[in-house]
Amino acid sequence: MIIDARVRPPFKSMTQVLASEPGARPPVKRSPLVSGYERTPSMTQKSWELFIEEMDGAGVNKGILVGRQAGHRIILNDDIAELRDRYPERFPVALAGINGADIEAGVIEIERTLEELHFSGIAIDPGWWFPPRYVDDPKNYPLYQRCAELGGVLYLTCSLMQGPDISYAEPYRIQRVANAFPTLQIVIVHGAFPYTSEMLGVMIANAPLANLWVIPDFFQFIPGFPGAQDWVDAANHYLGDRILYASSYPVRPLAQSLSEFQRFSYKPEVLENLLSRNAATLFDIG
Repeated sequence: MIIDARVRPPFKSMTQVLASEPGARPPVKRSPLVSGYERTPSMTQKSWELFIEEMDGAGVNKGILVGRQAGHRIILNDDIAELRDRYPERFPVALAGINGADIEAGVIEIERTLEELHFSGIAIDPGWWFPPRYVDDPKNYPLYQRCAELGGVLYLTCSLMQGPDISYAEPYRIQRVANAFPTLQIVIVHGAFPYTSEMLGVMIANAPLANLWVIPDFFQFIPGFPGAQDWVDAANHYLGDRILYASSYPVRPLAQSLSEFQRFSYKPEVLENLLSRNAATLFDIG
């Protein structure tokens, strides 16, 4: 079984997950984030039906639906719930996007989505809020606290992309959050790139609490990215139960992402953990 731990199919408002900021510069063609792959039919036609077909073609059995509410990038959590409920075997887990710019409203949305819509946790992008916020800003703590109280998993997006500068990805800030909320299971999306070594250090230090997980996603498997082999070495020797595989579609295609991920020299039992067992354990997927 293969579980893609972060997908945003082109279903209703989910097509806005990568919406460009009004007045933003066009993507730089030489950037590896927007080059090196051909857009698939589901991407070009914005078709969730074709996305399902592409899952089958890639051999991806299940996907974890992940929301986003950050600035102008707004996915309606009700749309996520609708897609999950249409295909519960295909999408057994959904995480609600939470806009923490208004903390009180964010807490209310956490309660609504986890208690009423039966979401499994929340996803936040603090560096993209208006104004941007570091992940360890105490203003965020009521969101973390309520998620922990309700037994939810927190997806925390941290990389050079999420914020005005790369300081918003500094792993020591993640460690502070993990220490402050030891019962909260936290998944670090993008692996805090480019701070790969520092993030690995935080993971080693977190071993006694064991409440941190990592999705390096395309910041590892795109060919040529620095630090890629470090994740492989860590997985093969001491971190094999803490890393999740994800394509992060629609940033990258399903099939190509999986192929690029599998080209690394993972031990067979470790690869099984990364592709399915770890996500199944975290989210209790049968």
